[in-house]
Amino acid sequence: MRFSRLCCLLSLCLLIAGTARASTDKDFLAAREAHAKGRMEQFARLAERVPEPYPLKVYLRYWQLKSRSAATDAMLAFAEANPDTPLSERMRQEVARFHGKNENWPAFRQVSVRLTKLDRELQCFDLRARLAQNDPGASTEGMALWRTPQDLPSSCDVLFEDLAARGLLTIDDRLERLRLALETGNLRLARELIATLPENSRPDADLLTQAQRSPDKVLEAATTSAGHQEIQLYALAQMAKSDPDRAAGLWQTRSADVPEAIQQHGWGIVALAAARQQRPEAVAWFLRAHGQLSENQRLWRIRTMLRAGRWLDVFQGILGLSPASQNEAVWRYWKARALQALNAGFQANQLFAQLSQEIHYYGLLAYEELPTRIEVRPAEYRPSPDEVEAARANRGLARALLLRKLNLQVDAVAEWEWALRGMGDHELLAAAELARQAEWYDRAIMTAEKTREVHSFDLRYLTPYRDLAEAQAGRNGLDPAWVYGLMRQESRFVDYARSQVGAQGLMQIMPATAKWIARRTGEDKKAHTRMGDPEANIRFGTYYLKHLLDSLAGSPVLATAGYNAGPGRARRWQADTALEGAIYTETIPFAETREYVKKVLANAIYYNRRLGLPASTLKERLGVVPARTGTPAANGEADPEP
Repeated sequence: MRFSRLCCLLSLCLLIAGTARASTDKDFLAAREAHAKGRMEQFARLAERVPEPYPLKVYLRYWQLKSRSAATDAMLAFAEANPDTPLSERMRQEVARFHGKNENWPAFRQVSVRLTKLDRELQCFDLRARLAQNDPGASTEGMALWRTPQDLPSSCDVLFEDLAARGLLTIDDRLERLRLALETGNLRLARELIATLPENSRPDADLLTQAQRSPDKVLEAATTSAGHQEIQLYALAQMAKSDPDRAAGLWQTRSADVPEAIQQHGWGIVALAAARQQRPEAVAWFLRAHGQLSENQRLWRIRTMLRAGRWLDVFQGILGLSPASQNEAVWRYWKARALQALNAGFQANQLFAQLSQEIHYYGLLAYEELPTRIEVRPAEYRPSPDEVEAARANRGLARALLLRKLNLQVDAVAEWEWALRGMGDHELLAAAELARQAEWYDRAIMTAEKTREVHSFDLRYLTPYRDLAEAQAGRNGLDPAWVYGLMRQESRFVDYARSQVGAQGLMQIMPATAKWIARRTGEDKKAHTRMGDPEANIRFGTYYLKHLLDSLAGSPVLATAGYNAGPGRARRWQADTALEGAIYTETIPFAETREYVKKVLANAIYYNRRLGLPASTLKERLGVVPARTGTPAANGEADPEP
């Protein structure tokens, strides 16, 4: 009897505590809304009602301080008192911005050195502050910042004026950035840069517009300035996108009147356009460009030679990349493959051995190339209950979980990432397990991926919705590891995920695709509106994936590419002859799809182990992509395209 009364009392206490927390959550959200709408008196009243121990009370103090004007001492005191929240970083950024705008460089530097990361505006303020202090590295970093095709904030304008006054930012530097802006289609920046050129280098004001509308006329006209040459190269690029053959023919005639470096760069432009269209002529046009290539053109030269089976050119092309690019896993792998093809097996195996220790697509491929394979999979680490409870007690992680519960996703992610700073592998995996228990699957995966030496593949490759996924994979005759690999890449198992273009749910089904599937499967007319439901989403996604596999020669590579970019594009990217799957994947023109296919198929290998399925290799999954054939529609109805 006494035990029953104690249980009732405990239940009552929990109920009261839960009700109080819900009321406090409501007051917090109301205060947040009042602050956002500028209703400061209402905000103050509501903030007062939120008790001090409430985990998000710090946000109320932050908003209150931000609403005051230039209270820098109080803001810095807040940052010092709350180092365990990203709000401390945001507050220091506000103070640094205030001092930067007022050109108080000593005060700015005192704050900026405490920041973990500088955005572009603060970076330019920081470089100006360092130039004022005669920091020798500031000029070099400022010039590196100049060489970008991106728009930069106004705080950078004075920095560049200073560099120009010091004789460091020359006409050639302005022309170099103009070329970058034109190559990436940033015409607003291009016009701004043209206006800063001296008269003898500046093209006519309307020439850029003419290059868009009538590129042939701009190419046929006599060159009048260095800036004019850059506009002609832009016109050549515009023509090459739609008609590489015509662009090549015109450049063959026109390039005789320009310097050799410009001639070669023009051939690089034509070759790049042809390479993106996977035209075999790109090989010869890249060879005419010699060394006058941008980094992006160099990358596409390697892909073109790879597709053509020219391994010596692949090897030499990789050696011509910047050191940073050469160190990327992709080019270390293909360098090893080129060495292997050139009968330098010892050097190739050294590179394969190093890569095989890394957890990614190229690590798997490299491991499979080794002549002697020793399975050295890291031991699976499982966080102990005590470690998970320690993670639960972490104030930053607790705030993140509460913010997520209140649907404040941006702040929740920021709090989570801030709390992870400085954690060791065991702590990271405990945090990942905490996220998994809270069904915050994307954070669980991303946190587990941060480990360096101790790993948990169970947490990296979670299997939520397993009954649904395996049932629908079986129903459609699909490999469940592949289905999971795709689902993980599409949504990280966030069932409410919605992309900018409207794709929805675990398998990111586009509205048009959902309607198409509903018609083919005889679903009711409202079925496409239920893509937020995990069961419906997985059912539709696996049906579509099976359809793609059947209509794309049974190739998982083509079907995966088709799922992301549309089956029509996947077919167009096939060659006239059969291609190794890894080479087809590496030469996909869309960077997003190229990386997507790699990650989905690598995921499938890890899920194969995770689900206890029969062993398979990544090379087997990639297979051979057959030669291009016709593009028949399925049953007379065209496949949906993204």
